Amino acid sequence: MTQINICFPEENPFSRIKIRHIFGWLLLFTIAIAFQLAIISNILGINLDNKEPFVNAILGAYLLSLSLSLFWRECRLAGIEIKYLIGKVPDRYQWLPLVALAIASVVFSIGAFGIFYYSLSFIVPSFVEQILTENINNSILRAASKSVSPALHYLQFALESYVINPVFATFFLISIPLHRWAAKCGNITAIIAMCLLLGTLAYKNFTTMIISLLIYAILYVKTRSLLVVIIFTSFQNISFTVWNLSYTIFFGDNQTGSTLEIFRSQIQLRVLFFALSAPWVIGFIYKNWSVLKGPLPYFANASEDEKIKADSET
Repeated sequence: MTQINICFPEENPFSRIKIRHIFGWLLLFTIAIAFQLAIISNILGINLDNKEPFVNAILGAYLLSLSLSLFWRECRLAGIEIKYLIGKVPDRYQWLPLVALAIASVVFSIGAFGIFYYSLSFIVPSFVEQILTENINNSILRAASKSVSPALHYLQFALESYVINPVFATFFLISIPLHRWAAKCGNITAIIAMCLLLGTLAYKNFTTMIISLLIYAILYVKTRSLLVVIIFTSFQNISFTVWNLSYTIFFGDNQTGSTLEIFRSQIQLRVLFFALSAPWVIGFIYKNWSVLKGPLPYFANASEDEKIKADSET
C-alpha cells in the first residue's frame, strides 16, 4: 500500500478522521477535569491548587490517559492501524546526531527568541516585558521554591516535560493532522498548514515553533517512527531545562536593572547562539525537504508490512 495508490476519500482511512472533533473532545476533557477538581475540592473542603506538583501530575496523567483512549477509539472507528502510525525505531539508529540536533534546535530557539523580541522591545516594550516576566516567574527553580514540596515538583516537572508532553504533542499535533491534511491537500501543503496553525497558537514564540514542527515532520517521515520524534522532543526538553537552570543561576538574580534592560544587554549572546545553530538547523531542513514529498509513515509502514507478509508466503 502506498499513498499514491489511495484514492481520496474512499480508500484513505484518514478521510474519516475529523481534526476539529478530536480537539473538541480534548477541550471537553479539559473542562470536565477542571469541573471534577472543583467538586472534589468542595466535598473535601480542601483548596486543591492545580499548580501544586502532586495535583498537576495526577491531572496530566489523567488527561493523557483520556486523550490516548480517544486517539485509539478514533483510529479504530476510521480503520487506522495504530502500529503503522507509530512505526518502529530503525535498526542501528544513530542517536548521537539526533541529540546534537535537539541541542542545536534549542540553541536556535533561544537565539531567534532573543533577536525577535529585542527588536520588538523598542516598539511595544510593555508587551515584551510582560512575556519576559512570565518566563522568569515560570522558571523551574522559582516555581519549585513556591511549591509545598520542591522535590515532588521536580519529579512532576520531569514526568510532564519528558514523558507526558512529548507523547501528547507527537500523537495529536503531528501524526493525525499530518496524515489527515495530506490526504486532503497533499504533503507539503499539509505540513505548511500544520506549522502555521500551531505556530499561530504559540504566538509568543511562533518562529521557533514552526522550525520545531518542520523538524518533527521531517524526522517522522524520514524514520517512519513516532517513537523517534517522542525521544527527540524529550531531548529538546532536557536541553531547554539545562538552559533554564543555567540562566536562572547565572543571570536570574545576579544582575541589576529592569527585566527589559537585562534582556537587551544579552543580545550579543542571543545573536551568537543564532549564528552558531542556524546553519545546522536550517541546513537539516533544507537537506531533508525532499523527504516530505514521499509517502507518509503510515502508508510506507503498511506497504513494508504487506511486502514482508507476501515474501513470507512465497
